[in-house]
Amino acid sequence: MVSCMMRQTDEKHILGTASTEILLWSSRRDLIAVSNSFGEVFLRRLSWSRVWKLPKRGDGVKVSAIVWRPDSVILAVGYSSGHVVLVDVESGEVVHTFNPYGEPVTALAWENSSASLNEDSENFLLPELLPQPSKVNSSKLDGSAHETDKGLRHEELFSLLWIGLKNGLVYGYAFGLFPCCLLKLSELSGGNDTIGPVRSVCPNGDHSQLSVLADLHNGRSEVVLMTVETPLITHCLKELYGLGVLYRQITGLMDCLTSAQKALQEAWEDALVDLESKMVRYENNDGQSSLSVDLMELLMFGHAGIKLEKFLVTDLTDKGLKRIGQAVELSYSNMQKLLVKHIVCANYQLSHYLTQLCGLAKQEDRFSCLGLQIHSCLAAYRAAGSFTAKTAELQQVIDGSVKYLKTFFRWLYVTILRLSDEPIPPELATSTQQDVRFIANFLAKDFETDGQVRLDRIGQYLRNEPLTFVASSKTRPWDMLIEACPSIALLQDGDLFQPRADRSLTQEFTHLENQVKASFEAIPSAVGQTASLPFITGLTLDCPQDSLDKIRITARSINQPKDRCTMLGLTNSSTASKGFYLFEFASDRERKNSTRAAFFSLSRCDFLPPSEYRLSDMQFYNNEIISILLSTEDSTGSVFLQLSLGLLRDELTPIVSKRGPFNSSDVSMASVLNQTNIRSASALGLSSSRKVAAVFSAAKRKVRIFDMEVEEEEDVEDEDQDIEDVSDLSHV
Repeated sequence: MVSCMMRQTDEKHILGTASTEILLWSSRRDLIAVSNSFGEVFLRRLSWSRVWKLPKRGDGVKVSAIVWRPDSVILAVGYSSGHVVLVDVESGEVVHTFNPYGEPVTALAWENSSASLNEDSENFLLPELLPQPSKVNSSKLDGSAHETDKGLRHEELFSLLWIGLKNGLVYGYAFGLFPCCLLKLSELSGGNDTIGPVRSVCPNGDHSQLSVLADLHNGRSEVVLMTVETPLITHCLKELYGLGVLYRQITGLMDCLTSAQKALQEAWEDALVDLESKMVRYENNDGQSSLSVDLMELLMFGHAGIKLEKFLVTDLTDKGLKRIGQAVELSYSNMQKLLVKHIVCANYQLSHYLTQLCGLAKQEDRFSCLGLQIHSCLAAYRAAGSFTAKTAELQQVIDGSVKYLKTFFRWLYVTILRLSDEPIPPELATSTQQDVRFIANFLAKDFETDGQVRLDRIGQYLRNEPLTFVASSKTRPWDMLIEACPSIALLQDGDLFQPRADRSLTQEFTHLENQVKASFEAIPSAVGQTASLPFITGLTLDCPQDSLDKIRITARSINQPKDRCTMLGLTNSSTASKGFYLFEFASDRERKNSTRAAFFSLSRCDFLPPSEYRLSDMQFYNNEIISILLSTEDSTGSVFLQLSLGLLRDELTPIVSKRGPFNSSDVSMASVLNQTNIRSASALGLSSSRKVAAVFSAAKRKVRIFDMEVEEEEDVEDEDQDIEDVSDLSHV
């Protein structure tokens, strides 16, 4: 048994008006995550210095749960809005955000598998992964990359992020990204009562079992404790690992395409916004004449009206037109770069991974039980092909627009020079009949659309609506192939891409997003339907039903060779409790599904001085020790206890009924390992790996850092003096 003596090393005042709500130490680093009542999250070091701050998500949005990834590289934060945010610990950047169901997040847990799957699974199921293309910064068109996938790269261990929601659902996300399991607790329980908010989720370490604590909506202050077995996850770890790797690559590429299309939209708007805004003002002057009609008359008859002449010479000017022409050419060049370097590249890689997904789906003996269907995967692959074809069509349209606009701008520039009596450069003085035909065709067909001035056909491809001008079939490769070989149109082959001519690029991408989502959406329910509920019991607590979210809960998974179980402790009241329940859910083969429990009462503790005590907080320190924070009746003093978990477990008794209410007589606590008197403490934060504890004052305006497991041969008088000093400083 380790030494449990403790000594204060630091004390910090918490500035600001927000109160601290959640604090969680990292198991591998000297870092602690702290959330406050404003919805902000801070990462601090052992010295309490701030590493970074995650701002609040919105007014009234609270942080409801925090969990570290087992390797402490990623921090997951759950919010009352239903969002889960994954943050890179090194940089503080948000690397992924998702909302599982639109319901508030009430519990988080993250577990690793006990064995590495890197050598067997990935190489067997998947080829070597391609390097991800760079993501586009939508505010800059220089092709600079966002390092937004940093921290979510390849993991050797299969990890599962479990998310408990307010509506009684539990989601499992592989690598924190891939939704692979959905547990509907109300359906699993098979009863008439509806299971409400999930208060605690504790996996057993090998993905085969969860221990869950949730509210029961039956008009009483009752919670249910249950064990949920997920055998399909354990049986299909390699398959889920392969799907998770593919999902991570596919979603990363979809993000690349989204950011590239946003940049494409911005480049197009920058190209013509200046010229179009001036032309719109011309149209709105009197509403009688049309700029396209006036320009057509100028082209045909060589005569400009007073209004048109004033517009060209005074409003547009030759220098302004030259500047606009250069900006348009630069913007079109940027659009071509975005298409070739980002959109086409990312979509080709996406098609590659979707073919791999189709290959996995064809292994029906391994993947059909997971809900992966070949028809939905092929539909996603065909959608990627249609998006590729539409991208090629847009490239042709951009080339055509460049040709039309250059000819139009040159003619307009020469016209302005003539109207201004300026000399015309010799190279621009002559124009061919083909140029006149080009300009006339441009003014007749492309200049105006639906009463708005539009100078090109590119913008229609970037709106989520059908094309107003469909490209000629003679320029579309698919139509050219159909014309040459009509029989191909009758083939029902998944490898043939048949894009719709009237769809815009944005519509094709939306269709691609929906098909990719559909190829994975059946997996969580398929895995969740194989889950079973071998144990469930109800527990009535001494608090109002609307205060169940304030009860103290702590859980720990013990994975030792001869002792594999999940321990769960909870208080019996939303206010300071008179004791705590301790449950043991065994998960080893010899004691499979056996559950023991007891209620440990504070009134039966002989080692405490005479007084009225209430339990303010409790946490597992390690596999051997549970820590208890007690407060006196007047809240002026507190007692920090370290209790032997082994001795407490000796007092547990089996629960005979596995589906009925739980009743237990009070049990006396075992002998204490350490007892320290402090003042006005209300919450604990423990780290056994760093051998430290953070203790918050009653008003949570001060935090004190303690070294745990201090060597016994150190000066006891000095230690006592430290504790006494802490008591004097902790008044608020």
